[in-house]
Amino acid sequence: MPLPTHIRPATADDQESVVDLALTNEMFGADELDGLRAAFDDAVGTEAGDHQWFVATTSEDRVVAAAYLAPEPFADRVWNLYFLAVHPDAHGEGTGTELVGHVEDLLHRAGEAGARVLIVETSSTQQYAATRAFYRARGFHEEARVREYYGPGDDKVIFWKSLTD
Repeated sequence: MPLPTHIRPATADDQESVVDLALTNEMFGADELDGLRAAFDDAVGTEAGDHQWFVATTSEDRVVAAAYLAPEPFADRVWNLYFLAVHPDAHGEGTGTELVGHVEDLLHRAGEAGARVLIVETSSTQQYAATRAFYRARGFHEEARVREYYGPGDDKVIFWKSLTD
């Protein structure tokens, strides 16, 4: 798969590509996609404030990765990277690193007045072992676990990274 050549804000036309990324990566079941579509619709093409979707595309404008971030509503300058997905054909090629770097650069440009901490949450299951390793390798620290959050034997793992260092 060609490496992405461009990271840009997502448009309404990108929704099905983002949904396909979630399905292809087995992040959501087909019965859970309404919430993903709603989050996408609420943030793209409207006055969504700080909620932002980005896509990484090839030179042919094919979406190969996507990210969604928003501020935590009841926290002081804390941001949450709610969604990060890379097409499996591009895993291990730097696309996810590029997107995380783009998000961090965006938040660094906001300065300490706009962004202090970036949080990522994921599952503790074996399916997400590579995801957890990915975040650790990019300087995120496992900060907490909420036992059996997603279901029996499936903890929520919360990663933390300072944006002011």
